[in-house]
Amino acid sequence: MAKQKDPSIKALNRIGYNIVRLPRVGIEPLDVVGKDQTNQWLGPLSSVWKSETPVPVPSGPNPATNINGQRTSKLDLGFGLQLLANILGAFGATTPSLNFAYSQASKVEFSYGSVTSTIVAPFAAGEYLAKGSLSTDSPIVKHYFVDPNSQAFLIVEVLKSNSISVTATDEHGVTVSVDVPAIQGVVGANVKVGTNSASSGSVTYTGSVPVTFGFIATEIEFNGTNWSIPPNPTSTEASFPVSAGAGAASAVAAREVSPAMLSSKCLIDLI
Repeated sequence: MAKQKDPSIKALNRIGYNIVRLPRVGIEPLDVVGKDQTNQWLGPLSSVWKSETPVPVPSGPNPATNINGQRTSKLDLGFGLQLLANILGAFGATTPSLNFAYSQASKVEFSYGSVTSTIVAPFAAGEYLAKGSLSTDSPIVKHYFVDPNSQAFLIVEVLKSNSISVTATDEHGVTVSVDVPAIQGVVGANVKVGTNSASSGSVTYTGSVPVTFGFIATEIEFNGTNWSIPPNPTSTEASFPVSAGAGAASAVAAREVSPAMLSSKCLIDLI
């Protein structure tokens, strides 16, 4: 499938957020993302770091008013429905695929609602990292925290939402109506389906559990005794860069412009 660039992704990158390519439950502050040839969610740092300081309690969830309601560009139908299926699956839909309901559409547009931010203050994270022991016998720890060819990033903030609105349009840009009762019957009781405008072409899906779709992370390094934070890249696009190819020149270029996209298959996608 061809990659699509979305202005909404760039908008989040400009204020420091990275994108979870397939939004889902379970990505939280103080989790670690490892980067080598791919980006991979590794789990909570507390599972391999035994600190003398208790694990900091995150603040939130608090309303993220500057992000709530931000709209994507109009996405090609096939790509958009795949993304919608992933989100509805995370919401707990019985049957997340809704191809039948959007058969007359050409494009779909998304916006997240009820967006919240959950954060661990950097000072609190620093105190947590100050003294403790790392499970260096673990091959995963060795690879991401010791191998100089790998990197590790500590998540300090996540964006979550349990509501997404979808607007469908045809090839002429006209809003396409969809059968809301039929959709509700398919997705099941875990997801509520309703219209949010006079047109049934704009539909809001609300799940019972918020999913993570964005995060802020900082790179961390372990020298065998202490943690440190490397100098930040010069990028204003993203705090979690992605190398676009082999070689120092291409890596530096990618570091300056490219955001990371975390997918359930640990692939870099939709840059």
